[in-house]
Amino acid sequence: MKNITLVLAALVLCLNGCVSELTPVVYPTVDYETVISTTTPLTLEQRAQMNGIYIMQEGRSTFGDTVAVRWDGEAMSIYTVKSVSFFYVRGGMRTDSARFVGYWRAVQGPETGEVSLGILASEGGKELAEGKGNGVGLTLRGTITSPGSSRPNTLVLKKIKALANRTRGFEIIGHRGGGRNSDRLGKSENSIELMLFASQLGATACEIDVYGTSDGVPVVFHDPTFTPRTVQGAYLLGDISNYSLRQIRGFVRLVNGEQLPTLEEALMEVVDKSTIRTIWLDNKDSRVVDEILAIHQRVMDHAASKKRTIRILFGIPTTEIYDAYMKSPLKGTAPVLCELDQASVRASNAAVWAPRFTDGLQSDVVAQMHKEGRDVYCWTMDDPGFILRFLTEGDFDGFCTNYPTLLAALFYTRKDLK
Repeated sequence: MKNITLVLAALVLCLNGCVSELTPVVYPTVDYETVISTTTPLTLEQRAQMNGIYIMQEGRSTFGDTVAVRWDGEAMSIYTVKSVSFFYVRGGMRTDSARFVGYWRAVQGPETGEVSLGILASEGGKELAEGKGNGVGLTLRGTITSPGSSRPNTLVLKKIKALANRTRGFEIIGHRGGGRNSDRLGKSENSIELMLFASQLGATACEIDVYGTSDGVPVVFHDPTFTPRTVQGAYLLGDISNYSLRQIRGFVRLVNGEQLPTLEEALMEVVDKSTIRTIWLDNKDSRVVDEILAIHQRVMDHAASKKRTIRILFGIPTTEIYDAYMKSPLKGTAPVLCELDQASVRASNAAVWAPRFTDGLQSDVVAQMHKEGRDVYCWTMDDPGFILRFLTEGDFDGFCTNYPTLLAALFYTRKDLK
């Protein structure tokens, strides 16, 4: 027994040593309440009027020539290709002008800072207050702080056109709920907190990973095992399937302190509290296929009672999941996303085919899938060169990405979408 204890202790030390420590990103403290309490919230029409492609008149050395501005609920986001940054700002109208505060973050590094923006009456504020026009010419003017800078930098954005879009629509799918732990978003991958924030990162959809506990409860988690990469401390290590939900709840916290969610908890929260329109369940455990399908039915019934439109896709990434699904008494009760060959897509009557990007554009196969009434999502798209090529030369209905901010910036500002 003593030898086993020593081996386990050495394993814990090794695992902790193998996980590289990244400096946490310290987000600025923003006084939203003062601005919110002294402004009037924008109407849905005013938010739509502000949405669009903006040219960077000042600030382009940091954020590039053009950016995408998009409202989601009560917050406005700005997505940039250069620096791969998102802005999160809140505020509202002051008679015939507007005031917003928030922060910006470069998601591929630690850079962040405060943001203060406004719209003058003479630069589109009056038309915005009156609900007139399409917002073209509206100017956002203000300042941002940056690491290493002794004083704020000027930022000026002017709207030049509406956001690009596809006739059929397009899903920007945040991988692992919207991002990875290594991206230091302040919210853990596959946590409810990240799923609820994913739309501010640019996502219109989320991909989440599903495993089963020892007592058969589907939980949302990316890896098959608990390690210091994904959870705090080393109280539980090894396969998720070795532990009951009660044990997990008693000893496991995600790296940013959140509770590891069950699948049902996560889906109910997304339905109730987000604007996400599609969830891709990347199922990893064939033992809990029936329970996942049963949860799907309960969540969709709940969504219907709330008059909430959402599509939850039962993912089939492996032959093991495929076989379990085809044998399930609940087969056919949920729309399916299949990553396998076209024969499996058809046999499972999948609503979505999801090939990996390394297989290329596959234009003929994609066209055939569309002819059969199926969508095609491609994964995992993180490189801007590949994203641009697949956007302009391909005909996909969505991309799964670790950087929804980058994909949103590239997608919404494109001129040559099919």
